Amino acid sequence: MQVFNEPDEPSGSQRQEAGEAARDISDKLNSIERAPALVYDLRLGAASSEAYYRDAAAFSDRVVAELELRAGSLIGNYAQHVQLKLREAERGREEYGPDLLVLGLVLARYLGAAESTPRWMVGLASELYWLRREAPWTKAGADLGRAALHRFFLGRNIGCKARSGPCTLSRLWRLTDWLQATGEFEQEIRRLNDWRSFLYTLPEAEANRWMGLSVEIFEWFECEAAAALSPYTAGVQDFLAGEHALRGMREDQIFCGRSPVEYHLAMLAAEMMNRGLKEQFDQKPNKVVLVPACMARQKADACRAQVSGPDMTCAGCDPACTINRIAGQMRRLGAEVYLVPHATGFSRWLARWQREPDTGVVAIACLMNILPGGYEMRARRIASQCVPLDFPGCKKHWRRDRLATGANEERLVEIVAGPRGKEAQTAS
Repeated sequence: MQVFNEPDEPSGSQRQEAGEAARDISDKLNSIERAPALVYDLRLGAASSEAYYRDAAAFSDRVVAELELRAGSLIGNYAQHVQLKLREAERGREEYGPDLLVLGLVLARYLGAAESTPRWMVGLASELYWLRREAPWTKAGADLGRAALHRFFLGRNIGCKARSGPCTLSRLWRLTDWLQATGEFEQEIRRLNDWRSFLYTLPEAEANRWMGLSVEIFEWFECEAAAALSPYTAGVQDFLAGEHALRGMREDQIFCGRSPVEYHLAMLAAEMMNRGLKEQFDQKPNKVVLVPACMARQKADACRAQVSGPDMTCAGCDPACTINRIAGQMRRLGAEVYLVPHATGFSRWLARWQREPDTGVVAIACLMNILPGGYEMRARRIASQCVPLDFPGCKKHWRRDRLATGANEERLVEIVAGPRGKEAQTAS
């Protein structure tokens, strides 16, 4: 008869080691479970975002063709109005297409929220936004008040259909006031004001018809963009339903609460503005690259970037840092690199390059800052190009933990040095 010996009772040290191993595995699983997915990712698991740029270019071609087919005469007349009457810098015809989509966006997505928010609440939000800008020492209190208003009033009905029927010119004033009160739509407001200025030159019935068409075209864009670009923004809905929904009252609630279609519109705008300004940018003898501080490998308190007046430059303290690598690449191409600590300081930086007409500016930015930043550079008549971050990693807006971001560096080299940029960089 075979006898089985009972296993020896594990010793205390063995039990401790087993317990520590189990806790280590549990901690790793929990950390994986807790780690937030990227809100958007232009790489889709690949080493580079080159496929995204091909997809964005092909989709942009389709959108341009559709806009020309359905609203070519409207876009042409609008372009003539903003050039001759509003004295805006002339743009390529294709660049006016995103303006029409911005009109459709604010009407489709924000008009319902604007009309359902009590007027006194909009006025209070506007006062708080003015206060934080004009009296910086009140920023903490003003932002707390704005966070409460955004959560419980201004942001409650974003995305809901307006209840008052078809869009009419008379309803644009309330929409503008609401957008202004949020403090998040400066460039969209300018586009809306341009459209209002133009539409008031038309018979009322025709103006209202064009406004309705802008919503129809935007809805077409939303559907087509989801089919073409949604893999790159797959994390947006998870972020909105998870991290964003659980945050409570935050001043950036509306900024971070953008829908996938707004990311897709930023992708289109970046492509269109880059095309329209490429020739002018290439002619500038001096080049400057603005990089967000979130690209640094080190945290802000460990980064040794050198500060001289408004300038913030890489000190080369970390060989593995993305900004250090980009600064070296750009230096060999004769371009200067400056860090921008936060998007709120972007306008201050642009004022400088606006005074230097021989300089072309490349701005690397998060997708949600691409459209307003690109429009502002356009308005300041700066020969510019933009490169979206491949993914967002800012702890301030998008994550609980900081993640150093990145961008397509090969694309950046091509922009700064032209088509031969890769060859020149390889040879060096």
